[in-house]
Amino acid sequence: MITKNNLPKSYVPYTSLTVCSNSLLGGGHIVSIGDVLPIIIGKGEKPMIWLQALAKPESKEFVTIVEGSISKHPAVKVYEENDVLKVSVSGTMVLSVKTTSENSAEVDELDLRPLGLNLHGDSFMLMVGASKFSGNSMSGGGILIGFSG
Repeated sequence: MITKNNLPKSYVPYTSLTVCSNSLLGGGHIVSIGDVLPIIIGKGEKPMIWLQALAKPESKEFVTIVEGSISKHPAVKVYEENDVLKVSVSGTMVLSVKTTSENSAEVDELDLRPLGLNLHGDSFMLMVGASKFSGNSMSGGGILIGFSG
């Protein structure tokens, strides 16, 4: 399980990561559930993605479905289209991320609802439950959206 204290050895954060119009500067993560990081995006030849899904909606157990941009589940497809790395689960797009420079990347499509989390967005805003986040920035690491575990 990927947590704040148990990051993959090959993970290297981007200096700048734009997530649905919100900027994470100097590292940091998009979302945490307690200590669990359901999604992390790091630098590589192409963006390196790790995704975890809730094993069951009522559980707090997570299962890794993408590891280092490689699918670990038959329903998950990781592919490149026009220099954009995309992830779909059972045909539903859950992530679209592209490298914009050596140290930055941009997520313009995110939908973690198929993974059991009510978090989704596009290039204009990030929706977390009924809350909307647009044009925010955070610097110095940390977590953009945190839920208690």
